[in-house]
Amino acid sequence: MKYFKDEFYKLLDLVKTHEPFAFSRFSDGERTIMKNAKLVLSESYFIQGDMYGDQPIRAPFPYMEEERKDFDPSKDSFYREKLIEAYKYKKNNYFKGISGYAEWNGNNDFQECLDLYGPDDHKHLTFSNVLINGNYKNFIEEMVPHFSGRKVIIVCNKNANFDKLPFDVYADFRVGSNCMKNDYTLINKMKEYIKEQKLENCLFLFSAASLSNFLIYELYKEFDKNQYIDIGSSLSPLMNLQGWRGTRVYLRCYWEGEQNPIINQEDVWN
Repeated sequence: MKYFKDEFYKLLDLVKTHEPFAFSRFSDGERTIMKNAKLVLSESYFIQGDMYGDQPIRAPFPYMEEERKDFDPSKDSFYREKLIEAYKYKKNNYFKGISGYAEWNGNNDFQECLDLYGPDDHKHLTFSNVLINGNYKNFIEEMVPHFSGRKVIIVCNKNANFDKLPFDVYADFRVGSNCMKNDYTLINKMKEYIKEQKLENCLFLFSAASLSNFLIYELYKEFDKNQYIDIGSSLSPLMNLQGWRGTRVYLRCYWEGEQNPIINQEDVWN
C-alpha cells in the first residue's frame, strides 16, 4: 500500500537533504506509447489509440505549440523501446511515477504498468501525479521554496521565460514541439555539459514531455550525484506558457480559482 501524501513527502525530504535521486513521470501519454498505440496532439484534434482508437477526435480547445506531439507505431518503434528501457531501469533512488486507481481507466492501467515493470523493486514505483492534483498546493508551497539557493538547470519549451519563477535558473536547455523526437539529440548535449562543468549537487528540472523520461534516465544512469525531477507542466503558469489553460485543470484551479474536485484528488495504490 502506498499513500499519496506520504509519497510526496518522501520526495520532499530528498529535495531538502540534497540526497541524489531521480523522479520520472510515466503518465497517460507515456502509457499510450508503451502500449504501442498511436498518439497525436495537433492544434485542432487528438488521437489516443489505447483509449479511443485511431480516429481523430476534435479537440475541445486548441493545443498550443508546446503541447503538440505525435507517435506513430509504424515509424517510431525506437522511441517506444527507449521509453520502456527507461521505465524498467532499476537503480537506487530512481523513482518512476505510474498511473494509479484514481486515473481514467485507472485499475487496468495501474495493473498493466505493474505487469510491464515486473515483480521486484516496487519501492521505486510511485504515483505519476505525486506533484500535482491533491499534492499541487504542497508542491508549490512546500517543495518549490527549497529550489531557491540551488544550482538549478531546467529543460523547458523555447517560449518559456523565467521572470515569475521564485528561484534563479543557473542554465536552461530549450525544446520545441514534439520534442521526444525532434530534440532527442539533447541527451548527448546535456551529458557533455555535465561532464565539462563537473556538475554535482545540482537540481535538474524537466518540462519536456516524454523527452524528460529519456533525459532523466540517461543522465541519472551516468551522473548520479545530482537531483533530477520531472515537473511536467506544473510550473508553466510561472513561465508564461499558455498551453496549460486548456489542458491542465489542476493549474486553473490553483492559479485562477476554478472549482473542480481534481485539485483535491488523491491517487490510490492497493
